[in-house]
Formats: sequence, structure tokens, C-alpha cells
Amino acid sequence: MIQKPLTIISCKIDDFFEWDQIQKLENKYPKLVGFLHNRLGMQGFFGLPFTSLLLVVFVNLSLLTEISEHIVNSTSLKSLDSTVSLFLFDMRTDMVSNAIYYFTQLGSEMGVAAMFLCALFFLFLKKKWHYSVALIVSVLGTGISTYFTKEHFHRERPLDIGYYKLSTFSFPSGHAAGSVALVGMFCVLVYMSRENIKYVSLWITLGLLYIVLIGFSRIYLGVHFVTDVAGGYLLGILWVIVAISVLEYLMLRKKAAIARLK
Repeated sequence: MIQKPLTIISCKIDDFFEWDQIQKLENKYPKLVGFLHNRLGMQGFFGLPFTSLLLVVFVNLSLLTEISEHIVNSTSLKSLDSTVSLFLFDMRTDMVSNAIYYFTQLGSEMGVAAMFLCALFFLFLKKKWHYSVALIVSVLGTGISTYFTKEHFHRERPLDIGYYKLSTFSFPSGHAAGSVALVGMFCVLVYMSRENIKYVSLWITLGLLYIVLIGFSRIYLGVHFVTDVAGGYLLGILWVIVAISVLEYLMLRKKAAIARLK
């Protein structure tokens, strides 16, 4: 999925290491320069692909940490949360709220579990073992991380405006995180299989729309703040990135095994 652009970048990096100044540096510090070259090469997954994914994970974690710190310390973000929540509360109607309530159940633990098991069953039937592993990493990693993150921050849910009561903590939104981990990973797998699937753009658009609507439903129903949903999205994206890295590694191993057999 990410190999073509990384291959182009890796070729430029190889050209860089051919410079006379770098060659002199390599003669003086062969282990250091060799290590850097290997981390930026395309000889295997643990070269440039792994380095790039580590960078993306680091940026994602930094953003999540930044949001978390601002939730505790920033009056402007707290004001944004309150303003948006009260605005949607004032617009709420019984008919729309009831419809959104049933829709948001798709993102509940039971809803995600049901779709997750159906997806695994489908992938097993298609013998897409690598895709199954990636989906498991994405969904289970997100679920476990969401639980411990909620327990760490102990953020209370919006008071007096919730359409229904929940006993768990607010940050991050498990529905938002789960929708990205499950449906976001679906979108990645659909794109990777685009040569064998019709209407790829439509499926990906519907998947992204679902993710957005799940996040909106949590804010509209008054059970999460905007920053809860943003944190959930970032946490889900983080685990999708990890899952993609695992998938890339498995696919590279498969290609290497096939090459050895030839």
C-alpha cells in the first residue's frame, strides 16, 4: 500500500548516501552510517517502512497527548466543548434524537463486536489471513487502549444534557475510536483490494461518512464532548497505523517466502 512512494524516497536516500562527503563519513563511522542507511532503505519492513510508521505513530501520540493536556488545562477547549454541546442540546428533537440513538448503537461494544466477528468470518472464508490479523490488531488494540485511557483521565461526561446515562468515563470516546479502528481499517483493506472490488470510492466514502456520523451522534446525544470524539479518532487512527505496519510486515514476509521457493 505504501511501498511505491517509499521506494521513490528510498532511491533518493540511496543517492544521498553515495555523496563523497557521506562516503568519507561512512569510512570513519561505518556502523553508525550503516545503521542509518538500513533504517532508511527498502531492503525489508524494518527499514524505511518501519521508520516512517514510527514517525507517524509519534506524531499521532503527540497530538493525542496535546489534546489530553489541553482538556485538563485549557479554558478555551473547555469553552468549545460546552458551547457545542449546549448548541446541539438546544437543537435536539425527540424524533431525531431517537433515530440517532439507535444509529449510535452500531458503535457500541456489542455493535462493534458483531461487525468485527462478521468481518473476521468473511475474511476467513476468503482466506485473507493477513487482513484478519491486521483487523484484530486494530480493533482489540483500540479497545484495550480506550479502556485504560478512560481509567487514567477519569473525565466525567457532560452533565444534565445526556440523552441517556452512562456509567463509564468520557475521554476518549470509545464509539469514535472503535469506528475508526473497525470501519477505518475496512476502508484500508478495501483500498488494498481495489483491483478486485467494484465501487471502491463509494465504499470508502460510506465508511468515512459512517465514522463522522458516529462521532457526531455522540456529541448530539450529549454523552461526549467534541474533544472526547477527537481523542477517540486519534486513538483509533494510531491503531490503524500499527495494524497497517503489521500487515505490511506480513506481506513482505510472504513475498520473501515466495521468492525463496522460485
